[in-house]
Amino acid sequence: MSFSRMLELLKKKEKGKIVFVKLGNFYIATEEDAVILHKKLQLQCSCFKNNTCKVGFPVIALEKYIEKLDKIKYSYVIYAYNSKEKSLQEIIRKVGKQHKETAKNINCLLCGKIEKYKEDEYLQAFYKMIESQKEGEK
Repeated sequence: MSFSRMLELLKKKEKGKIVFVKLGNFYIATEEDAVILHKKLQLQCSCFKNNTCKVGFPVIALEKYIEKLDKIKYSYVIYAYNSKEKSLQEIIRKVGKQHKETAKNINCLLCGKIEKYKEDEYLQAFYKMIESQKEGEK
């Protein structure tokens, strides 16, 4: 089973809650959870897989993000995956309001992952515009 499939199953199990899983040195959330956290906590989205966003924060910042999560009052569950033992453990569970977000991505073209559209001159033009806007913001 892949990591992404494990996340999908956890999200089905924890429907309406934000789900984080520790992977390496980061806790990550995907799909609609990532969209919510991008909107509410301004976490930076990136592509997890095709048409799916992810956000994350470093393990060392867990307390800081628990405070932020508690302020937005959504239910959440944080898991840790142990690759050596091939085990999954629930670390924190917080009961709050259930979310109803359904969008799994913000706008995947903005992530710069448009390799499959190499031949499309219109999408290339759009991508170049976005890149120049990002450069202008710096």
